[in-house]
Amino acid sequence: MHTSHLMDIMKELNTLTANPKVIAPGKGDKLRKDLVSLETGYRGMEIPDSYEHVYEALCKKGKDTVKKLKESKDQKENLSKLESYVRYLHAAKGDFEGKTQEVNRYHINFLFTSALFLALSPQYFGFILPAVFFVPMFLGMRGIKSRSINGLYMSLSVVPVALMTSFIWIRYGIYALSNYQEAVGQVVADTGRSLGVAKALVTGPPVLALILLVLAALQAYRGFKNKNLFV
Repeated sequence: MHTSHLMDIMKELNTLTANPKVIAPGKGDKLRKDLVSLETGYRGMEIPDSYEHVYEALCKKGKDTVKKLKESKDQKENLSKLESYVRYLHAAKGDFEGKTQEVNRYHINFLFTSALFLALSPQYFGFILPAVFFVPMFLGMRGIKSRSINGLYMSLSVVPVALMTSFIWIRYGIYALSNYQEAVGQVVADTGRSLGVAKALVTGPPVLALILLVLAALQAYRGFKNKNLFV
C-alpha cells in the first residue's frame, strides 16, 4: 500500500500550520519542520499488509484533524491537536519501519534498572526514596506498555536516582578495594554475619552498581533515541 493519501493530508496540514488564523505565528514553526521531515520519510514507503489497519486509522485521524483545524478558531487548541497528530505520525512511521521491538527492549531495560535501584538504594537512603519512586515506576511501566509519552517520561524519572545510587556504591567499592580487610571487618562487626557473607556484601553491591550505571545510561539513551515511538 502506497502513502500518497497520507502525503496529501500532511501537505494540507503544513499549509494550515502556516495560516496565522489557525496557529499563532511562530508557534507552529517546529511542527512545520516535523511535517516536512515526515513527508520525506513517508515518501515512497510501502506499508506492510499487517499494518494496513494502522495506516487507515492514521489517515482517518489526519482527515479529522484537518477538519477540526479548519473549523476551530482556538489557536492553542489547534496547536495541541496538531502536536498530538504529529506524535502519531512519528509512532506509526516507526511501526511501518519495523522499529516496534525497540519499545520492548526499552521496557526490559527499564525493569532491570528499576529492580537494581530498588535493591541498592535502601542501604544509603532507607526505604523512603524507593517508596517515593514506586508510583512513577508503576505508572511508567503501564505507560510504556500503552506507548504513552507521559509513561516514557515517568519511566525516565528513575534514571537520575539510579545513577546517583550507582555512583555512591561505586565510590564505596573503590574505598573497599583499597581497604578490603577493614571493610570486611566492619561488615562483620555491623551485621554479625560470617566472613564469607561479609565478603559478598562488600564486593557484590559495587559490582551490581556498575551494572546499574550501564543500564541507567542505556535506558536514557534508548528512551530519548526512541521517544518518537511513543504518543
